[in-house]
Amino acid sequence: MFKIQTSEGGSFTFPQTLAEITLRQYIDFLTFVETTKPTELLRILSASDALHEATKPAEKDKAQQEYDEAIEAIDDKVMYKKIYPYFARVVAFFSNGITEAEIIGGKKHGDGMNVGQLEHLYQMIVTILNCPEEPEYTNVILVDGEIWHLPQRYMEKSKLIEYAEASQFEANLKDAENGNWKALPKIMCVLVRKEGEVYSEKLMKREEMFLDWTLENCLKVAFFLQKQSEKYQRNFQIYMAAQDLMNVKQASKN
Repeated sequence: MFKIQTSEGGSFTFPQTLAEITLRQYIDFLTFVETTKPTELLRILSASDALHEATKPAEKDKAQQEYDEAIEAIDDKVMYKKIYPYFARVVAFFSNGITEAEIIGGKKHGDGMNVGQLEHLYQMIVTILNCPEEPEYTNVILVDGEIWHLPQRYMEKSKLIEYAEASQFEANLKDAENGNWKALPKIMCVLVRKEGEVYSEKLMKREEMFLDWTLENCLKVAFFLQKQSEKYQRNFQIYMAAQDLMNVKQASKN
């Protein structure tokens, strides 16, 4: 966290890395703040995605036009009535020591935050959340001096057959792969363990604890799952190719 001085003589702190944001805080942000994002910003994001995904010239031209129109739709009135209040909500959520009202300013809250600083802090948190550095691929994670382990082989040694709701685990895993962070702590309850620890129902009571892990450590779990999933898919494709080859050879013999 770094400390920022306000024009009113106070100060507040703001995160610099994922190591200063908990999974619980991020889930609350997605639930209560991100859902209030103005439609004008959503339109820009949608147009930007379409422009990025367009391959044919006609598609690119159309996407570019929609993107330009979305940008032009945000005039000064929209900025001050909708965009800046949203920026303030986001910055206040991740800050400690300043409120949304104090950032916006008014009769009871002073002059408010400088527009340039507000834009900078908003862009900073967006970059932290959306552009993290790729973590080291490891099945060992150190958290507050304690060593936690992920299974060496994807789902092979974790004995998920013992998990009473295996189908629910698979659903949670699919949700996590689709970017649903709410599913991650449930997955962590099953996969993240101390060395030599075996499955038991009491592991599911750790969900609250995992919610207090930092995003930096949770990202390591998510990255581990992603890489193991990719490895599983490659191995499955190799297996299917080998089966096809065996079938061809067998057919040629017949």
